[in-house]
Amino acid sequence: MFKNYLKIAFRNIIRQKGFSFINITGLAIGMACTIIILIWVQDELTFDRFHENADNLYRVEEDQYYSGEVYHVNVTPYPCGPVFREEIPEVVNATRFQWTGGLLFRRGETSFFESGTVAVDSTFFQMFTFPLIEGDKRSALDEPFSIVLSKEMAEKYFGEENPIGEALNVNNQYEFIVTGVFDDIPQNSILQFDMLVNFDFMHDLGRYSDSWGNNSIRTFVQLREDSNIKEVNEKLTGLLRKNHLESTTDYMVAPFTRIHLHQYWGFGHSKGLIQFVYIFSIIALFVLIIACINFMNLSTARSIGRAKEIGIRKVTGAHRRKIIAQFYGESIFLSFIALVFAIILVMVMIQPFNDISSKRFSINIFSNWQILLGLIGVTLFTGIIAGSYPAIFLSAFKHVKVLRGSLKSGKGSSIFRIILVVVQFTISIFLIIGTAVIYKQTKYLKNKDIGFDKEHVVCIPMRGDIRQSYDVLKSELIKDSRILGVTASAHRPSYIGSNSGGVDWEGKDPDQRVLISMNPVDYDFVETMKIDMKSGRSFSREFSSDFVNDSAGTFLINEELEKIMGVEFAVGMDFSFGGTRGQIVGVMENFHFQPARQEIEPLAIWIDTGWQNYFLIRIQAGDIPLSLDRIEDIWDEVIPDYPFDYFFLDEDFDSMYRTEERIGLLLNIFTVIAIFIACLGLFGLASFTAEQRTKEICIRKVLGASVSGITVLLSKEFAKWVVLGYIIAAPLAGYIMTKWLQDYAYKTKIGWLIFIGTAIISVVIALLTVSYQSIRAAYRNPVDSLRYE
Repeated sequence: MFKNYLKIAFRNIIRQKGFSFINITGLAIGMACTIIILIWVQDELTFDRFHENADNLYRVEEDQYYSGEVYHVNVTPYPCGPVFREEIPEVVNATRFQWTGGLLFRRGETSFFESGTVAVDSTFFQMFTFPLIEGDKRSALDEPFSIVLSKEMAEKYFGEENPIGEALNVNNQYEFIVTGVFDDIPQNSILQFDMLVNFDFMHDLGRYSDSWGNNSIRTFVQLREDSNIKEVNEKLTGLLRKNHLESTTDYMVAPFTRIHLHQYWGFGHSKGLIQFVYIFSIIALFVLIIACINFMNLSTARSIGRAKEIGIRKVTGAHRRKIIAQFYGESIFLSFIALVFAIILVMVMIQPFNDISSKRFSINIFSNWQILLGLIGVTLFTGIIAGSYPAIFLSAFKHVKVLRGSLKSGKGSSIFRIILVVVQFTISIFLIIGTAVIYKQTKYLKNKDIGFDKEHVVCIPMRGDIRQSYDVLKSELIKDSRILGVTASAHRPSYIGSNSGGVDWEGKDPDQRVLISMNPVDYDFVETMKIDMKSGRSFSREFSSDFVNDSAGTFLINEELEKIMGVEFAVGMDFSFGGTRGQIVGVMENFHFQPARQEIEPLAIWIDTGWQNYFLIRIQAGDIPLSLDRIEDIWDEVIPDYPFDYFFLDEDFDSMYRTEERIGLLLNIFTVIAIFIACLGLFGLASFTAEQRTKEICIRKVLGASVSGITVLLSKEFAKWVVLGYIIAAPLAGYIMTKWLQDYAYKTKIGWLIFIGTAIISVVIALLTVSYQSIRAAYRNPVDSLRYE
């Protein structure tokens, strides 16, 4: 019987080439999209699970309290790691993790600025599973000036030589000895770095603080398996209070394997990247459901053509369960054929998908049993779901009616087909609206007025001895007419990440605790960045008090801070912050110094050259390459030992919204695919409907009906289903996308244009899909269909 069923399945595929093509194509595309999305989802869900101690690794985090609000941070004080290990029994191991900033590496004539160097404790390799190709992980970071390189960095500086025991010069001051080489870090790891050095190097860089109130570094701990997390959190907080008596901060540990998808920062508790895993999982399900609906619709629609086959089988003794098994078998068989084409599609699509998603996926099905089982699972799921209704519906035919020829397509099957088409277009319309809103929000954030001019600003990180040459570089640069402004800043204007609660001003409520962002700058910062002043003045060399001397200076604050202070005019008020005291001389209009998805926070800036880390140069909008060449020439004259390394500030801003752009682009692609699959099924149904109503159409033509009238008659039935799908999808999508936008401090309005545009697009797509079959049926010669009567 199995051989017989297989033969019949092949015959049906060959006999009904058009419907078979639509079924297999729809299933293959749907399965290919589902497979790619599931590969992405699996990668996201397995972040950092490759570590041997993954289940016992945690990051120490904090809840800080400011006037009743909770500010969550993922950084801790410098001294805490070793103290946690010594004084908390549940802590088996601890390591600190801090970027060193850009360093100049030199070996012989080869020199590069490297920004991927991290300072860690010697216990790092005992906690995290990053295998060493060369060296001993137990002792690789024991010595103060030891360094462990990535395989790529080892090849970059040493080529084919064995780097172990060789020296690298850093910042023209330090000699580091290479003690290890680690293998490529998996892409699904939140810890990405190029080099590791002993944490003691932070002392040499002058970047270490003994204060328990200075939160700057990440601290990871490994706990015993039987640890009570609540008790550990209490002990961590107790240690903080012991070492920082006036602190009200609470410590807690976050599971290391959940950090990638669930971490958050600042006021409120954002959803994190897990929301995108949910979104794409739902899209995968939607696309697969649409493909399965096509199969069910077309199989049910063609059921009358197989009625006699079922009748004869029943007369010859076939039980209903055998017939159900037959049709399930055909459905699964067709799904496996679609799987072959789906795998081919995945292989073709995987590289473009990698480019868009910034991943490095490769498809090797037979070497990865998880992928293989996943493919088989998706195929069986597709076959069973797609074949369920046809198997149950077809097996229910009464053999007496079938063989008498009295069986007709029932009203029940027609209603079921209508429901399935409505579901298809409800999903498709929902995706169209969702994609449009995400695109509009991303565009809104990128084009939002940020409060200063980010265009044509060259940003140069100050590394090594560059800071010492800043004044000379600035004086030479401003002589060139193409240079419109030169200044310096502790932080990139696109992201000022440092903040503190140690602020006081004239008339401040002693119980009021405020968290304020801070950015020590150089003169001309406001002018170079083109920040508008609300009141007062900018910093000026004409006022000697502006420059910080003996912890005294002047301040500029933003409107948000003036609002928090509760005054209408803050200029002239006494103010102290960041260890500096003085007066407020100006209030800047609010500008975005963090991603525009976040609310503008209070900000204070002051002149302090000792903190500046970024060189900011505004150039003319004309010949940018010529301006860059001139800057580089001056650079090489003043500081020839350091490579000219720069980036543009507007590019830095654009990178902040890269995740939303990638998600939006992927949503666009999968939405188009979902609509295509739905239209593919609609095309097949339109073909079937036109075929079923051939004689009716011909009689109408004989009686004088026009081609346009018949086309409208056949098309309006499908248009009704699409409109019904829109009526269901529009309010649902509007509600869900409104909730999604609430995570953004600054958000676009969805607007009626999106809903009106979606309605028009949906109906037009549906009508274009069915119009070909409708027009073809309307132009058919009535004689060909009626002469057999």
